[in-house]
This record gives sequence, structure tokens and C-alpha cells, in this order.
Amino acid sequence: MSFPLDFFNSSFWLLVRRVFLCLIISESCFFSVQVFAFDFLDKTFLIEFKQGSELTDKVMTYQAGGFDTSGGGKVSFQPWYSTNWTDARVTFMTQLTEHVGLIWGISSGESGQKYTIDPSMKVGIAFHQVLDKRSSISARVTTIVGGNLHEAPCSADYGDIGGVQNVNCRLAASTLQPSQTLQYLFNDRPYNQNTFWVEYKQEFN
Repeated sequence: MSFPLDFFNSSFWLLVRRVFLCLIISESCFFSVQVFAFDFLDKTFLIEFKQGSELTDKVMTYQAGGFDTSGGGKVSFQPWYSTNWTDARVTFMTQLTEHVGLIWGISSGESGQKYTIDPSMKVGIAFHQVLDKRSSISARVTTIVGGNLHEAPCSADYGDIGGVQNVNCRLAASTLQPSQTLQYLFNDRPYNQNTFWVEYKQEFN
């Protein structure tokens, strides 16, 4: 069977060649990604798993609080500052070189009726260098992106005197004006948001 000379220069044949070339490139890229993923996972280690944080502890301290209403009833803070899921953080370190590691991780966040702790991402760099047979130095720097604590106000009816106003739930029965209590709503960044740690080790006889 013979083909005219212009067959191999036709638009159809050019399309076939391009598709074939794309398949080869895609297969090569897929293989490269597989090798990278395997190497990445092989050099990645779990260094922290923690449920709860300083912000969680801060909120929990108010669960036992409450106040009495003008009508003689009681209002408990427990439903407002409780959660079905406590903020959980998982952190890994991936070895980049013999002396340098990448620290990375995420947290789930948590929420209750009147507060929210945002999910967050933790990133950083770790360094370790052996100086001689008896001494070494290590350093680590990390930062947390996100993870802020926010608090929502309550809506309270102050009757003929003040009507319905937004107020800080925890301070609704205080002597402060409702509008003044709003400045005390939780609006906190994560504790230890930015950290720097360095350690020098020296062994002695």
C-alpha cells in the first residue's frame, strides 16, 4: 500500500503526531511525579500530633461560668463555649538535605455556638549540624498562618431602658454598657505564632 507524499503533511497526520507526543510527555511527567512523591514520602516524618491548644484552654475556662437574669433565671455559658470537636494539629518534617528539613502541618480548627478557632497551616525550617564528635548545633524557626480565635456577640433585650442590643455574652450582666462590652470579644492570634529555637550540645568526659 502506498500513500501520497502529502499524506504525512496533512492536518490529520499532524494532529496524530501531536497527540502521540502529548501522550509521551504526559507519561514521562506522571512517572516523574510518582518518583518525586515516593521520595518525598520516604523522607517525611511525623513530629507532632496534638489535640487542643492554648486558645482551646482559654475558651474552656468559661464553660463553668454564667449569670442570673433579672427575672431570677440562670444562664449557663456551657452550651456557648463547648464543642463537639477539639482543634487538632498534625505536623511533619521533610528532609530536604543532610542538614536542612522542611516543617509543615495543618490544624482542623474548632467551633462552638459563640466562638470559632480557624483552621491553620504551620510552616518552618529545621537545621542540624554536627560540629565535631562531641558537639552539635540545631535550630528551628516556624510560623502559623491562620488559627485565630473569634467570638460572636449575643443579642439581649434590655427592656424599655435599652431595647435589644448586641452584647458580649460573657459580660451581658456586667455593669458595662452593652456597646462597651463588644471590645472584649475574643479576637486572639495563636499562642507561639512565631517561634525560634536553637540548641547547642556539648558532651564532656
